[in-house]
Amino acid sequence: MPSYLMKTFIPLTLGLLFTFNSSAEQAGKPLAEKLQGANLVIVSSVNGCDVDIKEHCDGFGNNTEKVFLCLAAYEEHLSTECKNGILEAALSIRMGAAAIDYSISACEADADKYCLDVQPGEGRMVSCIKTNESKVSKECISALKETGLWELGK
Repeated sequence: MPSYLMKTFIPLTLGLLFTFNSSAEQAGKPLAEKLQGANLVIVSSVNGCDVDIKEHCDGFGNNTEKVFLCLAAYEEHLSTECKNGILEAALSIRMGAAAIDYSISACEADADKYCLDVQPGEGRMVSCIKTNESKVSKECISALKETGLWELGK
């Protein structure tokens, strides 16, 4: 794979492929154990590549692993707009992962204390933290609000 896209497609593709597994058997376990071996979905779209996809990768669909790999094969011929879209999507995924890491670090003790029986995923953990907001640390609430993850909770 060409060097320019190797740096951007790898995180982008991985970010779109991972999924989160949570099961009832994880209830009652500390957050670190619940998240161990879990996969996470961070969705990001690549904008600005419609013309490039139609020209070089028609038939692979948009925002699929196949179209990303196809675009990588045509790196030398991609428009600046498409290259910028790829970089923006990769940055979005990295920022999302950093926000999640930051929030987990800030909220782990609170999650273990107040949300032990909650399965992570689909905003359930944030909802539990919100339900216990008066007891949860200011650091946890700040981290969730700063990163925008606070809005995930119902």
